[in-house]
Amino acid sequence: MRRWTAGYIHDDNRFSAPLDPDPDRVTVIPTDRNLRYPFIGLEILEDDFEKAENVNVMGRTEDVLLGARFAASLGYASTSLGADRDAWVASAVGSVGFGSLNSEALLLGFDGRARLEDGDLRNARLSFDARYYRRQSDRRTFFVEVSGTAGDNLDLDDPIELGGRTGLRGYPLRYQGGDSKAVLSVEQRWFTNKYPFRLFRLGGAVFADVGRAWGDNPIGEENQGWLRDVGFGLRIAPVRASRRIVHIDFAFPLDGDSSIDSVQVLFRARSTF
Repeated sequence: MRRWTAGYIHDDNRFSAPLDPDPDRVTVIPTDRNLRYPFIGLEILEDDFEKAENVNVMGRTEDVLLGARFAASLGYASTSLGADRDAWVASAVGSVGFGSLNSEALLLGFDGRARLEDGDLRNARLSFDARYYRRQSDRRTFFVEVSGTAGDNLDLDDPIELGGRTGLRGYPLRYQGGDSKAVLSVEQRWFTNKYPFRLFRLGGAVFADVGRAWGDNPIGEENQGWLRDVGFGLRIAPVRASRRIVHIDFAFPLDGDSSIDSVQVLFRARSTF
């Protein structure tokens, strides 16, 4: 399948100093950014989907794309259209799958975007993701994810960070930053047949994470090197009120400095297990 798209984007970002700055952290104020541009895009999709259950959600049949997908867009922001600069704005994403999610599968993906201003790249990011699923039974799956991001000349409001919500569950939010990162996560997942009051489906996982961010960090904080954590979590899927899954994780950092707690408790609502 091939599809062309076109449109117009108004991306207006304005920043000001915090009313109550943290005296222990460096305060860096990003520059205002106002982008207005028409764009054209192309998507190419291989029609190859597989039906599976207990992959990313619980108790529902999922149509998972295994075929190749590529989508890209290109736009031009101009001061004549009300933007605060002239810039080419480009993005591209892609994915492909191998194997079968009912036995063993590998899903690969990438995501890139950048602006070209006065001949220089700005806020250039390229991310990749590899997810491996090994179905052990109808209710048990072994899962491994390797991901990474490389950035260049990033906007100050779009940093690359590692922490509790960005790959390392055993550490505080924004614990480590830079212009690049790499993360490895391993999980043993359980999808139970528990269905309390026919309102929730329950699952769980034990996990381990390893990761690091490096490179330019505008905050200038000390980089702690490679970080590790282990933990376990509960997954709650409301079947009537929402299609999101509530994550309650208890994670234990194995590295880092003495300022962080010995256990991190995270509550999140996500679209996947």
